[in-house]
Amino acid sequence: MNPERSAPAIPVNLITGFLGVGKTTAIRHLLSRHPEDQRWAVLVNEFGEIGVDGALLASQGVLVQEVAGGCLCCIAAPAFTTGLNRLIRQHRPDRILIEPSGLGHPAQVLDTLCGPLYAGVLEVRATVCLMDARHLASPAHREHPVFQDQIHLADVLVANKTDLYTAADFHAFENFAASLAPAKSRVALAEHGMLDPAWLDIGRSGERRAAFPEAHAFLIGESADSGHTQATHDQDWLLIEGAGDGYHRAGWLMHQAAATPLGVLQVFIAGLGLARCKGLFHTDRGWQGVNESEWSGIQPPADGRARLELIDAAPIDADSIDQTLRRLPGMSKRD
Repeated sequence: MNPERSAPAIPVNLITGFLGVGKTTAIRHLLSRHPEDQRWAVLVNEFGEIGVDGALLASQGVLVQEVAGGCLCCIAAPAFTTGLNRLIRQHRPDRILIEPSGLGHPAQVLDTLCGPLYAGVLEVRATVCLMDARHLASPAHREHPVFQDQIHLADVLVANKTDLYTAADFHAFENFAASLAPAKSRVALAEHGMLDPAWLDIGRSGERRAAFPEAHAFLIGESADSGHTQATHDQDWLLIEGAGDGYHRAGWLMHQAAATPLGVLQVFIAGLGLARCKGLFHTDRGWQGVNESEWSGIQPPADGRARLELIDAAPIDADSIDQTLRRLPGMSKRD
């Protein structure tokens, strides 16, 4: 890379967490509160094939580098270093936030950031992991090696979406957090991803180790053996399906025929009931982005195309969803 090492090292933070815990919302909150005299940048990675997070974050007025289609630590590793180098060389931001995929194992990302390639260039500060305490009652989450190691490698552990917890959820989280060794530098509760920016400057502990270091290699092999990607498209409509790491995904890129009523889209998205749902749409109230159930105004994407990204542990009936999506007012030129 050969960056200019005479400049002060750039603080960098990983914001990790499993699918659906609210990482993008949390990063948007942090960006809305960053010092006005600083220029922050975000490198965001998505497990799906259609990039959505980049556009959701770009509306915050910060530098965004997007890497779609795989986790930073394996399939997209070359794109990770290329994107990070571009941010450093071309923009020299005052801080970089990195959002790996919800299925991304953070160990190799941290090894790369702390390795000789970025020595003197980056200063790795706290890794912040968001979790949903309700997942502690789900064996599929609790026993997943990536879920566990995202937590093990975090310096700051945040139970997000606390407005949805029962008393039992709070109690389960307290017991779980107390059992972790080494202890976290900070354990916190949050609603709607409202993280304290001061947590970013908590130092990184070198004592934390992955509980399942072999999980990374296993997941790469599993993805290569069982994963698949296929696309169906016409001039105005692209559907890409894929699978890997035990999850299924479907993504759409669409040239809308006209603006779609926002209320219609909200009902459609709310009825999907999948682990992860994000999208960008041209609506009768301007361009809107959806992150799970939260909608907000965004800048139009550069290519003018709507997007939808779905991920779930169960197979996704993409054909049925595709037919319903095409029938929504303004979505397709087809009758």
